[in-house]
Amino acid sequence: MSFDSINAVLITIAFLVPGFILSSVLAMTFRRRSKTPSELLLQYLTLSCINHGFWSWLLVIMVSGQWLQLYPIRTAFLIFLVVFVSPVVFGLIAKSLARNDHIQSGLAAIGFKVHRFIPTAWDYKFEKERPSWVVVRLKDGSIVYGFFGNFSFAGDDPEERDLYIEAVFRQGDSDQWQPVADTEGILIKADEIATIEFRRIEGPKEIV
Repeated sequence: MSFDSINAVLITIAFLVPGFILSSVLAMTFRRRSKTPSELLLQYLTLSCINHGFWSWLLVIMVSGQWLQLYPIRTAFLIFLVVFVSPVVFGLIAKSLARNDHIQSGLAAIGFKVHRFIPTAWDYKFEKERPSWVVVRLKDGSIVYGFFGNFSFAGDDPEERDLYIEAVFRQGDSDQWQPVADTEGILIKADEIATIEFRRIEGPKEIV
């Protein structure tokens, strides 16, 4: 590998990897629409520049002070923190701020709403990760009663919004739900779903 090739690899790592890491951390919290390769490249570059901009003062000190020649090991460790660790920290901070009710209220007061950046109502509901009872009405007219909890899953692939419900119930007398014997959940394909109703969990008294 030539010297120019090594430089190209280092530049790519410096200006794409931090943005990729930060974007990946954000994607764990915010479900977003699919992007084209060119949009993703621009996003990674932008996020990398934001990350490097925050640490620009440190980078200037390192270059002007010739730290790489004087303190190679220490400098390599700091570069590792800036490129690989810092994006993770920024992503976690952004996740915490986005879920803060006071932050959301402040953004709403100036005309911004976090949920507007979520591509679909499906993503908006299921990204909250709150257990609830669900009533799934299928297109053939049948109804599935279930518990959507920590072991359930809602697909986030735009092409396949399938749903896994960890426990299935049947509606008994007096509108009370009774667990189906030996239930291990049910998988429902996206094209079979007509509507999904969510009901709050108020206590075990709802189940017989």
